[in-house]
Amino acid sequence: MTGVVRELAEAAHEHGKPITAAVFPTPSIARTLVRQDWDRWPLDRFFPMLYQSFYREDIPWIGDGVREGVAALAATDGDVRGGTATPLNAGLYLPALDPPALAEAVVTAREAGAAGVSTFEMDGLTDDHLAAIRDATA
Repeated sequence: MTGVVRELAEAAHEHGKPITAAVFPTPSIARTLVRQDWDRWPLDRFFPMLYQSFYREDIPWIGDGVREGVAALAATDGDVRGGTATPLNAGLYLPALDPPALAEAVVTAREAGAAGVSTFEMDGLTDDHLAAIRDATA
């Protein structure tokens, strides 16, 4: 998989396009469960799927995952991506987060070092969720 990602990244970058991926939640979980070595991929941004409910974890687990991912990317940035800090956006599974929990997850992810967050769920984003995000980032 890493070879394929490197080829895709090279092609995208040759055309001046960024390349990103939604990946398993942490480098250690990704390697163990699906053999993803994503912290060594030459991408421009990462969206680890930190779906705490899938792992029967609570919201602080999201922060732990962000810290692991950010540290792993920092350790390989010089070798893989030319020494630049690669942003990590915490991927949050919206159906498992009511608006107050979403606000807590956003704050947790940002305090742990995430460049931002992304929500995964096509039709579940409500006005209350948007207000919670706005309040958490104000």
